[in-house]
Amino acid sequence: GRATSPPGRNTPALSGPVARYFVAVFLSAYGDWLTTVALVVVLFQLTHSPAGPAGYILVRVAPRALGPWLGGSLADRLSPRRIMIVTAAVQAIFTALLITSNRAGSLWAIYTAVGIAQFAGALSRPSQGSMLPRLVSDVALPRANAVYWLFFSTSIFAGPAIGAVLLTRAGPNLLFAIDAATFALSAGLVATLPRGAAGQSLGEVTGSSPPGTLAGLRLALRDPVIRGVAAANFASGLAVTVTQALLVVTAHERYGGDAAVGYLYTAVGVGATLGGIIALRAIPARHWVKAAIFLVVVVELVSLAGFSAVSGLAAAFALLAISSLAGSSFDIWGGTEVQRLAPSGFMGRFNSVIWLSQYSGMLVGALWALGTSSLMHWDRAIEIACAAMLVVASGALLIGGSAPSIPAQEEP
Repeated sequence: GRATSPPGRNTPALSGPVARYFVAVFLSAYGDWLTTVALVVVLFQLTHSPAGPAGYILVRVAPRALGPWLGGSLADRLSPRRIMIVTAAVQAIFTALLITSNRAGSLWAIYTAVGIAQFAGALSRPSQGSMLPRLVSDVALPRANAVYWLFFSTSIFAGPAIGAVLLTRAGPNLLFAIDAATFALSAGLVATLPRGAAGQSLGEVTGSSPPGTLAGLRLALRDPVIRGVAAANFASGLAVTVTQALLVVTAHERYGGDAAVGYLYTAVGVGATLGGIIALRAIPARHWVKAAIFLVVVVELVSLAGFSAVSGLAAAFALLAISSLAGSSFDIWGGTEVQRLAPSGFMGRFNSVIWLSQYSGMLVGALWALGTSSLMHWDRAIEIACAAMLVVASGALLIGGSAPSIPAQEEP
């Protein structure tokens, strides 16, 4: 039968363990973005070349494509709480090592520390999604997910902005120290959360779970809604990464200088934050989730393609905001539905589908932007990426079929 709810399972939103969970997520999200500007500046000063910051972007993205693959399985086997504690501690240690790496002027030490910290962060993402359904009721889950994504949305523009101010006043090493402290505090807060039963979820109990990550992924992808969520995350991750990788060129060519990049990033963060706020209230009925995800993915990709075609800064700001507003909506709706569909013992692996798809799209997007930089103009690169991803997402969401829902009993 269904597993017994652990302490805190029906806790009202933003009280007790739920509040500590969100503060921990807040700290890890802002910590991850706080030193972004500092690292770009430090690496440019070390290399005196755009290759230094470009290498940082690749080192930041590539490990993320591997982390969820292992993280989902570990969350199911060891418990999401334990994984969140360990990964936050690893991030704290290797972020602190950036101080000594910077003082030594070692480019490769910085890259190594960033890569390991990013891998640990990606490893924890399925556990974060698995932990939330243990703390709130099924009714409160959509709004709890909206709050979760709001933290990530606001950190995209607020974290780098705070970091830029502190960088000019105190230098990068203080930022690295603050960043490490946020991860350490996050680990401490997660340690106070209820232990619960490993693998508990809102889905049906399936008995024993099959060994290995692939078994969980295959089970998840049998469901057409989850396939659609995976395709949407891949498409969004690729298109957004291509666009963000070319924002500097856009600002330089169309908007009078590199300083306009700040306004464009702000548009992304503002739109994502508004999307999270709207999603707190606008929750589609479960039988409309797939259609709603298709609609917002189309809006996101069309808006990004439109951004590449406009010449006014106000129009570009608006289109980027609309695209990220749409993107945050399907992040929340899709993530909630995946959590609801996850059988007992599979919550971590089901959540890993979201992050694995998104990070894989980001990696392919970074490679696409790099590979096309000498072959075509930046706006054409964005337009082709958006058009291709529209086909991918549409195929999964419209032609994905109506496979049977995940059964209540799955043999090993």
